[in-house]
Amino acid sequence: MENLLGNDSSGPEHSSHSLKAAARRVRPARRVRPAQRVRSLSPGRRRRVIGVASLRLATVWLLLATLPLAAISAPSGVALDPEAASWVERTLASLTVEEKVGQLLLPRADGSYRHPDDPELVNLETAVAAGRIGGAVLFAGDPDATRRLTERLQRAARVPLLFASDYEWGVAMRVTGATGFPRQMAFGAVGDPGEVERLAAITAAEARALGVHLVLAPVLDLATDAANTVIGNRSFGSDPERAAVLGDAFIRRLQAGGVLATAKHFPGHGATATDSHRGLAVVDLDARRLAEVELLPFQRAIAAGVAAIMPGHLAVPALDGRRDRPATLSPEILDGVLRGRLGFEGLIVSDALEMAGAREAAWDGAVTVAAFAAGVDLLLVPPRPEIAWDALMRALRNGALSEARLDQSVRRILEAKARVGLHRPRSAVSTEPPVGDPAAAVNARRVAQRALTLVQDQGGILPLSSRRPPRILVLDYLAESDRSTDPRPFRRELSRPARAVETVSLSRRTVAASASQIEELAGASDLVVVAHYTHDRNWRPPVEGGADRPGTGELPALLERLIAAGRPVVVVAFADPWVLTAVPGASAHLATYDGGEASQRAAALALFGERGIAGHLPIELAERWPRGSGIELPAPRGLELTAPEEVGMSREGLDKALAVIERGIAEGAMPGAVVVVGRRGRLVLEEARGRFDVDPASSRIETSTRFDLASLTKVVATTTVAMILFERGELELERSITDYLPELANPELRGVTVADLLTHTSGIVWWTDLYRRHGHLEPAAAKRAYLEEIGGLPLADPPRTKTVYSDLGILLLGEILERVGGRPLDELARTEVFGPLGMSDTTFRPESSLRDRIPPTELDPWRGRMIQGEVHDENAWGLGGVAAHAGLFAPGRDLAAFCQMLLDGGVYRGVRVLNGATIERFTRRAELVPGSSRALGWDTPSDPSSAGQYFSASSFGHTGFTGTSIWIDPDRELFAVLLTHRVHPSRDNRKLLALRPEFHDAVARAIIDQPITPRPPEP
Repeated sequence: MENLLGNDSSGPEHSSHSLKAAARRVRPARRVRPAQRVRSLSPGRRRRVIGVASLRLATVWLLLATLPLAAISAPSGVALDPEAASWVERTLASLTVEEKVGQLLLPRADGSYRHPDDPELVNLETAVAAGRIGGAVLFAGDPDATRRLTERLQRAARVPLLFASDYEWGVAMRVTGATGFPRQMAFGAVGDPGEVERLAAITAAEARALGVHLVLAPVLDLATDAANTVIGNRSFGSDPERAAVLGDAFIRRLQAGGVLATAKHFPGHGATATDSHRGLAVVDLDARRLAEVELLPFQRAIAAGVAAIMPGHLAVPALDGRRDRPATLSPEILDGVLRGRLGFEGLIVSDALEMAGAREAAWDGAVTVAAFAAGVDLLLVPPRPEIAWDALMRALRNGALSEARLDQSVRRILEAKARVGLHRPRSAVSTEPPVGDPAAAVNARRVAQRALTLVQDQGGILPLSSRRPPRILVLDYLAESDRSTDPRPFRRELSRPARAVETVSLSRRTVAASASQIEELAGASDLVVVAHYTHDRNWRPPVEGGADRPGTGELPALLERLIAAGRPVVVVAFADPWVLTAVPGASAHLATYDGGEASQRAAALALFGERGIAGHLPIELAERWPRGSGIELPAPRGLELTAPEEVGMSREGLDKALAVIERGIAEGAMPGAVVVVGRRGRLVLEEARGRFDVDPASSRIETSTRFDLASLTKVVATTTVAMILFERGELELERSITDYLPELANPELRGVTVADLLTHTSGIVWWTDLYRRHGHLEPAAAKRAYLEEIGGLPLADPPRTKTVYSDLGILLLGEILERVGGRPLDELARTEVFGPLGMSDTTFRPESSLRDRIPPTELDPWRGRMIQGEVHDENAWGLGGVAAHAGLFAPGRDLAAFCQMLLDGGVYRGVRVLNGATIERFTRRAELVPGSSRALGWDTPSDPSSAGQYFSASSFGHTGFTGTSIWIDPDRELFAVLLTHRVHPSRDNRKLLALRPEFHDAVARAIIDQPITPRPPEP
């Protein structure tokens, strides 16, 4: 399906231009006078049309005459190729009257698994074999069962069957496992035809894979009535021009994909509060409004060559003078307006005839005959297809219907079948791609993100802080009968950055009983988030002149009490944006237009600033929130260099920090260095000084230079992977290491936990020269030998009695992580940390081609050469350069991204790597040994400290033997990265040890917007 994904205009910058361009593609066609249309009718139909030409209808014709006639294009108005046309005529001539009537009927068929001898399935197959139905409308099911059903019924049919289904937001609307997109209103909020085209292309491919030929979409009703819950987020919005352009995009792309489109529900269901599933809706709009607004999207659909149009079960008095008859049964609307004035020549398909709006005041057989007599070609979902067939046959026999009229519809149906290739020999095996391609789901997630609309943000409450995460009370509000909405994705995604999440599930009937519990929980929370998943009229604006509704306002009133008490409230409208008007005092209003998993995740990420918000209302919510409004929050960006004063630091102070490094180079503490300092999400210092080695002619250090990080590997790679696995529940800190490494020979190790390894309190010997005994082996064999030797060494001290920095303990930890994570450590670090953070230049074992970008470390007497581009640490070298304690190479900018992620609660550039709670746990002192400065993997400031005396007690950091360090101060939102190669040419050079605290002191004292005092001495 790769040709369907992203090969058309797609970027956000495309939206407004593509809307205008798409509008220009629609060309007015030649005008045809109404009288010419009337004269072309048969005498009986001409009398019928003329007989209803009241003054009101004359006004309608006059208005409609001012609209340009649709320019018919593929597929409904383009002549079939000779082969297909010949098949249509041959097939039509071969059909009996009984079989012709059968072609009109498409009953309901479930796509779920059924036993081959299931009575309903056998009856359906029998009707197909007898020619009593022309296809079916497919409802809920799974891909395999749906495909088996269409293939089985096709095998039983003499004339190929036409299968239809409501795939308004993708095939997943009816088929589990298929690609599901947000509802149409989300596309209206984005406004990009390119996104709609991708929806249509993917829908077409998946529909074909299931044997479906007619998609009952797009919905072209305009969402103009706040009390309308049946259309709601199924609509593109209230703007007729936008609905027309987006509908055009869907129709053209779907039909280019070999599947027929259906524009519905003509002439527009959006301006009425009645649900036509439950009763006859009446559209009380005048003719001018209909002509200028509601009909425009349908007119454009005809111009786009839409194959089918579905009239709604709604009365439109302005078009036929009656309030008691739906458009489905109105010849004045179907034959007079749709075919006569608008020039539509394709299929007219009914909405489901089992709906109450079609059956009001008539029995099933009469409804079927009346719909066909009014101009419907395909009769969808009659309650009992056998009764519908009998009624049509009786009407033909008694002369109420003519066979000429029957042939007219059957010819259209056969032409539609030919347009989707049903006239060609059928293959017994599907060659279509499977549904649910993960690559297609990327498009759905993007639309969900782009559609998010921030309607209100009082006081700039959004985005919420990942750095100081709030305690959140989530109120899930669902309809009692809703069994399809799963609110857990939103809760799960919120739980990652939040300090704590408490949830109360509500419906309209349970609000009052839960009120006291909600008020108590809200009092213990920092924020209340209402996740509203339903189209509930009790939350919508009241209908003018309507009676009070039971239960109206119970939860909104409770929320207003919480707001008055000073508790921030955020309302997220997952289905119905109009519900936002019920709580005008909320701190923030966010509309997603859809309650699917992609929209839930997008909303949660956006609340914490991990994604931007750029959608705009496709409807008018209220006078204060007109169509097109929306507050944009920028998408997260990476670190940018900025003036220090913008983040409360001074240039002069940072120059002093840089001067410390320059002095160190001059005094021989190191040949060169890279310094990166960041505060409050911005870089304030990124400088390189010195050269690769002591030779003044050697290469200059650049900010992109990669350094051997030595023991920074322990935190950047090993500890971070441990945090991720711990967070997932796969790594247990208090579990004995022998549970993970049962082959360890020393029984004393049973008392050592994973946490002991991370805090260097295991009692394991700190170091031994493993490389001398095993470095000659291949890396895999060397690793086994290392593990065996370490596992047999006696402990230097009992666990948790002393803190002794141990490389050997971290080597054991690395082996545990690989076993728990199921992959080598370097792969875990690359996929779980470096890749998500964009640390593209951070790697173990750098390629030889990068050697000139890496300064040399030591002239190693054991290896007998200058070490450059390979790991300095000998034990890591013996493992082939990949080890848990050393081996990583990186530039300063990559480490800056890593530090900022930790400062921002585990998020960088909108990507979450860790939870804030996990970072807090791993970076505070573990206190496994009293007085120890060690956290889980990390170190904290002690007296003295390489962090100096001004980094706060909440700071955490680490150093590397080669002369590298990172220190992070969450209280001051500050980090400092210092990369040197102080071991060049010899590790005996220890001048950096005194220089490093001085550098960090200068960095901290460059802060000018808050008092900077030394850390209090430790007790």
